[in-house]
This record gives sequence, structure tokens and C-alpha cells, in this order.
Amino acid sequence: MTIPPMETPNTFAHKLAYLQSRAWLPPALLLLALSSVFLFGGDRGHFYRDEVHNSNSAKHLTIVDNLSAEHGFLMFLRENLNPGDGKTSYKPYNRFPIGGFTLTKLAILPFGYDPSAQIYAARMLMLLFFAAAAVLAYMSLCRITSSRWIALTATLLAFSSIYCLYYNDVISNEVTMDLFGVMLVFHGIVIFEQTGRFRQLLLKSCIALLLGWHVYALLLPFIAFGLMRELVKARSEISAPPLSALCQLKRSAHSLIRSRYLTLGAIALLFGVSVLTFNFTSEYFALNRETPLTELPSFRSMLFRIGVAPHIGDPRVNSEYLSWSDFLERQLQRIGMMSLPYAFFHPLAKQHTPMNVQTDAPPRLFAILGIAASGASLFGLLFVRRYKILMASLALSGFCWALPMRYNTAFPMHDFESIFYIGIALTLFSLALLWLHRLLSERLIAALSVVALLIFALSALRMSQLNNAEEDLEVQQATIADLRLIREMIKGKSTEVTSNRSWSSRLYYYYLRDRTIIPGYINASDKYKGDFVLSFTRIDMPALLTPHNRRVYLYDAGAYIKQIHELIERSDGRQSIRSRFDVHLNGQNLIYVKDGCNGNDTDAPFFLAAFPVDEIDLPVESRQHGFQNLDFRFVDQSVQSGDRCIAVAQLPDYDIARISTGQFTRGADGSIQHLWEGEFYPSDRLIDYLPKDIDETIAQAGAPLIRSHFDVYLNENMLIYVKDVCGNDDTDVPFFLAAFPVDESDLPVGSRQRGFQNLDFGFRKNGIRQSGDRCIAIALLPDWDIARISTGQYIRRADGSFEHIWEGEIHLTQ
Repeated sequence: MTIPPMETPNTFAHKLAYLQSRAWLPPALLLLALSSVFLFGGDRGHFYRDEVHNSNSAKHLTIVDNLSAEHGFLMFLRENLNPGDGKTSYKPYNRFPIGGFTLTKLAILPFGYDPSAQIYAARMLMLLFFAAAAVLAYMSLCRITSSRWIALTATLLAFSSIYCLYYNDVISNEVTMDLFGVMLVFHGIVIFEQTGRFRQLLLKSCIALLLGWHVYALLLPFIAFGLMRELVKARSEISAPPLSALCQLKRSAHSLIRSRYLTLGAIALLFGVSVLTFNFTSEYFALNRETPLTELPSFRSMLFRIGVAPHIGDPRVNSEYLSWSDFLERQLQRIGMMSLPYAFFHPLAKQHTPMNVQTDAPPRLFAILGIAASGASLFGLLFVRRYKILMASLALSGFCWALPMRYNTAFPMHDFESIFYIGIALTLFSLALLWLHRLLSERLIAALSVVALLIFALSALRMSQLNNAEEDLEVQQATIADLRLIREMIKGKSTEVTSNRSWSSRLYYYYLRDRTIIPGYINASDKYKGDFVLSFTRIDMPALLTPHNRRVYLYDAGAYIKQIHELIERSDGRQSIRSRFDVHLNGQNLIYVKDGCNGNDTDAPFFLAAFPVDEIDLPVESRQHGFQNLDFRFVDQSVQSGDRCIAVAQLPDYDIARISTGQFTRGADGSIQHLWEGEFYPSDRLIDYLPKDIDETIAQAGAPLIRSHFDVYLNENMLIYVKDVCGNDDTDVPFFLAAFPVDESDLPVGSRQRGFQNLDFGFRKNGIRQSGDRCIAIALLPDWDIARISTGQYIRRADGSFEHIWEGEIHLTQ
């Protein structure tokens, strides 16, 4: 006789108890939560706006694209052709293990040269490593806490931090691949401590070291703690008869030599040295077997990253980024953000990129949170009976990496290194939940895990919204299409890359892996200039070989510089600035020229602001400022012909009312000082409304309503400014013009708060010079009823305040 199964009571409490007893449910919920990372990702077939994503993803994919048996499996960013002797050289990147690059190569191999598909496949691979790291963390915590629900909740809360979710799809061996390696070794450590299975730990350590070096930061404290424990144990063993001090010392030393911890450290060290030896050998042969070991680029990079040698080229690396006060505060802030799920952090953020986080709260609030999180996690271990060494090693792993690698962990571009403070977050949440478990039932801990799942999903959803900009995708798709065409045109020939102005174009030249010269600027005095010039600035001239491209342009190298000089000669002399650089306007290009220039002229960055006729033409992020920022550095936009320096900047394709440009320096306190500046007024739209007989129009207006530096007349909807004898001092100063309405509802929405419409203008935009020295400017007034007009001219003082040179008012209603 078969006994029917007992029915589960139909009450909420019993249903909750039934679900809580199911062993399959916590891992199922974990996989459900991790699936949100894949579902909420938006379009991952392009690079994001953040420079950390850009530079790391492009760098990794470039190395992967170049990885082949043809080059001896050398990992390099660029293949250069020496202009003098025609020899090929490389920019190697051999300081990291080859395993992560090889796996990415296998992932993108089926897609050929399709950058969008390659980017998508590589991102999916990174997310798989991220999900696998979370699963390994869960499995490890299950063994340590003996509770699947505690392990699930702690894992979801720790992996929902801003750094984990923001950088989880960066295409790089240094982020999620390394994170997976750390979690893999931690899982091996847990199993070793519980079951004594040593070989599996060795295997997992070697696999992790093929992906990255961060695993050493976990092995170091674990081995140190393990050796200390064995030393204490050996000294505490009392033999009969008692041994002498020398014999006890020998026994302790013998015990340490036979220690598995020491064996683990030795094998991990030897395996890592073997990987580096392979890398350095490949690099040595690629550099024509002439460069000594100590001069290999990867070897030098390794030395300055651990602080043994100074960094060449970026003085900040050796100054503020490595000062202990700045370094420690930066790390504590990152620990604080790592210990807070992004769902809670999001309302505080004004900017979304972790490396530039600005909050409503004082910045040091996160440092205080970091002190509390790290202190609580380490102090809480004092009250844990078992597995103190495991949890302490995990919590300290982030510090063990940051302290010797201060350059990596302090430099803003290495902000993703913060993800390796995951050990503190996992320890903190695990200890807190273990303490709650003593006060609450297992059933309530299970309910908390559902809350943690929702927090993780909400954090992932909010993070996905940051990197789903359609306009970014359109720009990159256009760039990729351009590069495909250029790749075919330059195949087997040499190309010089002259500029990488925008965030989107900066990374794409890596994809042109054929023989490429990237000198920063073209020097016409060089004997060899290459076959082509690649630029991200469009200049309409016969040398342009890709007139239908939209983002990246190819020029014939032989004619490029010659035709730029011709453009300068043909530029409209009226539309020019004469200053430290002469600036010419030619179509959609500003051309900056200086004869006899040197580094003092070109080192300072250039500012360039384009003010539109209609603000609706601005990109969305620029509308709050009223202009589009096109700042650049000389090395990114330049051409050099002998001692003549030329930079070309491309203007937006909308109607521009005013252009402001020059060079600036930034003081130690962050203040900005303009070295020189000038303005263009390329739009003559208002001048088109000038009456044919301006003198007759002025006569019809009657007596001037304002008599000052300029006499101001009113004729219907026009204000006419007249000065009979004027000079540059009169016309170089901007005019202010404010129109106050009879009914404020007539004002544009953006002007209602201040109560008037701002119609400021410059003489070069609204003015003309008649015969003799007479100057006339005309400003069109709005077509609604005006109560009062305030106008005049002003100058801006050095402190930013305004001073009116002259002013007057016209009252149109009483």
C-alpha cells in the first residue's frame, strides 16, 4: 500500500518554511539575480562614454586582435614602422599573463573583423566571469557560514556595489577575469582548510595566475597566517624529555620547511615567474634581441608600478597620486563605496562614473564609511570561532594589493582596481548576517535574501541606464563603418595618425593594426611621412580620400601639409584672430598657426567654445551651458612643418553665432588663467535684416533715446547703435541688452525666472563699419510688448565680476 505524501499546510508561514528548507532555492535565486546583469545591459556592442571603459576595452581588444603565432604570441598594442631605416618595432604589453587574452581571442574569433560583434562577444565573456566569480563567492560562504541563505544575501549585497556593476563588463584581463581568479583561489583555500585537499588549491592557483596577478594579494596573507599558525603550533608541542632551545628551533624550522603553506607560496611564485619569463622572452625577440632585460618596456613598467623605479612621462604619478595622505583617503573612499549597494548610493550621485563621483554629502563621508566597514570587518573576526584565517585573508587581500601597487590603485584611470576590495564587503556582510542569525530565525534570514535580490536587481537596472545612450551608439557605428573602409584602403601601407580628439575616436585607431605610425603630430621635415594621414578632423581639400566618411578621414600624405598651407592662405582675412596663435576660419575648420613655435607654445591646452544661433542644436549635455565645449591639446590636432606649428579644429555643423577660443593654464589651486583669447562671429544672420539705406532709417527714428559712448535709436523692432568716430576699443567690448516684457508670460520659459530676455551681442556679429570711422550695430527686438530696455557695454574683470562701461534705459510704457 502506497502512503500518499503529506500535504503542505496552506498557510504563509508554512509555505515560507517549506521554501526555506529547499536546498536548490538559494542557488536558483542567485542565478536569477545574476541574470539581471545580462538582461539590463542595453546595447553592449559599443564602447561607453567613460574613459576607463574606453581605454581598457580598446587596449585589451587590440592586444587580442594582434595575438598570433606569427608574432610569437607577443602581446602588443601597436606595430610601428621606423621612418629612418624601415624596421618594424612594437609597443609591447607583456606584463600580464596570456591566459585572459587567449580566452578573449577565442570568444571573438568567429566574428572576423566586425568590431561591434567583437565588442559584444567580449563583453558577454566578461559578464560570464563576473557571474562565475559571484557563484564561487557564494559557494565559499556556504562552507564558511553553514547557511545557504546567509551566503546568498552576503554575496548579492557585496556584488551590487557601484564598482562591481559599473566595471563588470569592461573588456580587460585586469577586472572581472582577475576577480574570478581571486574567488577561484578563495574557494580552493576554503576546501583546503576544511578537507585538506591541497592539489586542487595548487591547480586553482595556477589557473588564476594565467588570468592575472591579483591572486597573489589573497595568497600572501593566507600563507603568512598559515605559517604563523604552524609556527605557534610547533612551539607549543612539548616533548618528553624537554628539548633544548636549539632543538626546538630546529624542529620549528623543519616543520615550516615541510609546511604546505610554504609549498603553496613557492609553487605560485615559480609559476608566476615562468609566465613572466615567457612574456619577457617574447618581448626580447620582438625587439630585435637588442634590448637588455632591465630596459624591456614591460620590465620597466613592472618596476615603477611597485615603486622601485620612477615613472617617466607623467610627473603626477610620482607626486600627488603617491602621497600617502591622498592615497589612503582615496582607498578609504573606495572601500566605503564598495560596501554600499548602488541602489542606496544612486540618489547621492551627481555624476555617474566612479572615478569622478561627486555627491551631495561631503566627499570624506565615504572615507568615514570605508573606515567603519574595514574596521568592523576586521574587528568582527575576533568574535568568530572558526575560519578566522580565511576571512581575514579575504578582507586584507585588497590592502595587500594596494600597498605595493600604489600607482595602480591611486591613479584615477585605475579606478577599477577598487573592485578588489570585494573581500571587505563579503566579510562585513557575512559577519553582520551571522550576528543577526543569532537574534533572528533562519526563516527571516531567508526573507532578507529576497530583499537582497531586489536590491541587486535594482542596482543593476539603474547602472544599465547610464550606459545606454543612443547618440553614443550612432557615433560609434559611424566610426566603425569609416574604419572598415579605411582598413581596406591602407592595407599593407603606412599611415600616420594625427589626431584623436574625441572620446569615441580616441580608442578606434587601435583597430588599424597594420603598419601604423602614431607620432602625435606630422613633421614635414621628416624624410619619411608615410603613405596616408588618418585624422578625426575633416578638412575639405583634394587630399581627402574619404569624402563620404562621417567620423574618421583619410588623406594623401604627400599633399596633406601643402594643402593645409593653401587653406590658410585662402582663409577670410576678416574672420581671423591675431594673437599668440593666428586663428583663421575656413568653412567648418578653425586653423591655428604660429611661426617659430616651441614647446612653451604648444604645451598649454586650447579652449574652444561654440555658441549656436539656436540652442536646440546643442548636444543635450551642453544645453545647460549654452555652448559646446571642444577643448583640445595641440598634440591631438596638430601638424608641424619645420618650425611652423599648425592645429586644425573642426566645428559643429550647426549655425554658430559665436566662437571663443584661446589657451589656458590651470593653477595649483585649480583656478584657470587664459594665456590668450579671441572671438569669432561667423553668423551674419542678423546683419541680413539691415535696411538698404541705413542713414535714412536712422533719420526716421528721430532723436536718439540714449546718448552715451554709442547713440541708441529705436526704429520699430530694431535698436540702432551709432558712433561717428570709433575704434577697436569701442567695438571689441561686448554689448549687453535686456528686454523686460509688459507680460512676463511672453518670455521664453528659460528667461522667466530672471524676468527679462537676454539679447547680448558682439559688434562683429551685429555691426558694420561705414566709410570713415562711423560704426553702426543693429539688434532685433522680440515681437512681444516691451516695457523697458536696458543696454550698454561691459567688461569682465579678472575676478569674474562685470563692470559697465556705459549703460542706459529706454522705457516704452509708463
